[in-house]
Amino acid sequence: MSQPRDFFKEISSWPIEALDEDIARYFYHFEDVSLIEGGKRNVVIGRKGTGKTAIAEYIRNKSKNIGVAKLLSFKNFPFNQLYSLDDNSYTSPNQYISVWEYVIYCTICCMMIEDNTVDELRRRQLRGFFDIDIENALSNSIQKISDRSFSLNILGLGGGVGGAKDKNAFLEISQRNEILKKYISQNISKRSYYILFDALDEDYKGVLRPDRKEKYFDLLIGLLKAVQNVRRSLGETHNVVPLVFLRDDIFDLCRDPDKNKWLDRAIVLDWNLSSIKKLVAYRLTRALDANASPQDFEKIWGKYFSDAVRHDRRHRKTEDAFTYVRRFTYGRPRDFVSYIRECAKLALNDGVDFVSGAMIKRANEGHSEYLRGEIIDETYSILENIQEILDMLAEHRKYIFSQDEFRKLYDAEFKNDVSDSYKLGANEVLKLLYHFNVIGNVVRGSNHQVFSYSSNNKKLNPRENICIHVGLLKALDIR
Repeated sequence: MSQPRDFFKEISSWPIEALDEDIARYFYHFEDVSLIEGGKRNVVIGRKGTGKTAIAEYIRNKSKNIGVAKLLSFKNFPFNQLYSLDDNSYTSPNQYISVWEYVIYCTICCMMIEDNTVDELRRRQLRGFFDIDIENALSNSIQKISDRSFSLNILGLGGGVGGAKDKNAFLEISQRNEILKKYISQNISKRSYYILFDALDEDYKGVLRPDRKEKYFDLLIGLLKAVQNVRRSLGETHNVVPLVFLRDDIFDLCRDPDKNKWLDRAIVLDWNLSSIKKLVAYRLTRALDANASPQDFEKIWGKYFSDAVRHDRRHRKTEDAFTYVRRFTYGRPRDFVSYIRECAKLALNDGVDFVSGAMIKRANEGHSEYLRGEIIDETYSILENIQEILDMLAEHRKYIFSQDEFRKLYDAEFKNDVSDSYKLGANEVLKLLYHFNVIGNVVRGSNHQVFSYSSNNKKLNPRENICIHVGLLKALDIR
């Protein structure tokens, strides 16, 4: 069993980014994950920081024992390359379905090469054909397989696709799909194949440009439909599981008659108090022992952290410590990792074996800086002057104020700036700040605050005052 100092040292090194996490040690396997593993769910929807990438990494790691997995990450991907591959034999938003199916089938072929349970002759055949690295060189791979000269004759199924390049080069994509689907169904092994689509929000900044918005969402709708088509065509007899990881705000903006059907095969990551406590208890237990079964939350928390925080000026008012921590987060696992990590750092610095209520309060300073950094990283691609806006709010020194106050502040600060960064008007900026949970509404006649992440209605109420999220106040030096 780890000593308290070793325990806090381990927690203090917890990474925020799931890609840097020790998945084998810290991944919290909740019930819905089994539905993904069994191919019963094909879409994972959630806010940034709710665990989408952690699930993808877990599936990748586990697949080494049960099958094969490929992660197709669209981070820093040139989306214009995909927009140019639309199949104009279909109307919007279905013009990208065939292209996505083709990408999935080609990815499966690449995976079959690595599957030593596939017939060696077939693997050699595929290896000579799919000389691509679809995981690490996704853009180049898609460019190669979508080229008009890319022939499928080598698969021995006929119907090779080749000829001169022209603007109608992708009208025959459906032929390629039929060839590959037939080949795969006849030669694939019985192992599980997971095709993971992640970082699809990289082109989300395009939603502010009308010419890009329609194409972007058509592309996503095409992917969601292609995933269902492939699952239906191959999933009945083979465990081929294409998985799409998508932010909830982007999914909400997709418009299609089949949307409710997608939700039947989707997991929505929505962490309530009970589930987040279970996750935290699991992580704390694994910080003590990398292989231990999770302890009860109250037991593990109470051993190392105070169960109450005194937080009024006379220190007479107490609040449950975990509820206090939760108020300074957006309710995401990532935020709790940040806050508890700050607590552990303070325990190490102070040389103590227990995090007191006072230390939990002090940890909010470091956590608030993290939250500010998260906001800047998440919004910068859309709101390039977010740093200056946060500085403006800090100088205003108010926690609650009217939307008219904000408009006056914003116009006074940026009206003379003619650069591209400041072309958005104050009303548009208010909507974006609400969307990204920098601000919330204050319900009239009460102190109740409503933020986008905690409300079914994702729109700013223009008739109510606004407040800055309490988790940002320390970083903005607003008391």
